Amino acid sequence: MILPSLKPATALFCCTLLIGCAHSPAPDDPVLEDEDTETVDADKTRALRLSIEGQQFTYLEDGEVVRTGPISSGAEGSPTPTGNFSVLSKDKDKVSSRYTNQLGMQAWMPYAIQFNGHYFLHEGWLPGHPDSRGCVRLGEKDARFLFETLQIGDEVVVES
Repeated sequence: MILPSLKPATALFCCTLLIGCAHSPAPDDPVLEDEDTETVDADKTRALRLSIEGQQFTYLEDGEVVRTGPISSGAEGSPTPTGNFSVLSKDKDKVSSRYTNQLGMQAWMPYAIQFNGHYFLHEGWLPGHPDSRGCVRLGEKDARFLFETLQIGDEVVVES
């Protein structure tokens, strides 16, 4: 055992801090298997709508809703910017160069999709309210889906 002198609750808390922005699936989250993913159709118009007030994303193809889900946007004092943006870059294993976790380690931002400056969509903890430093957090399954589906240049609209 790495931390033999710590009580189990303390060790669990320390491990949780090491995770940073991301989280392990909750006990009721489905375990992800290697799923067959469809090839992205270049002829489809893809768009992502993010509602800050509703704390929800809506992914559309050719104007039709394909998927919706919860988000956690920027907390008071570090809001997520609103407006019309587009996917600028993608990084499956991004580590923040700007923010650290509670232990001072660079924050992990898996399935990161850059949409404006240093603002990204990425997997992270979803407390049910705005809680990030401006990025948009998604659950693991939704983050992976959007990462695999959205392409550079696809529309991202963030509404208040």
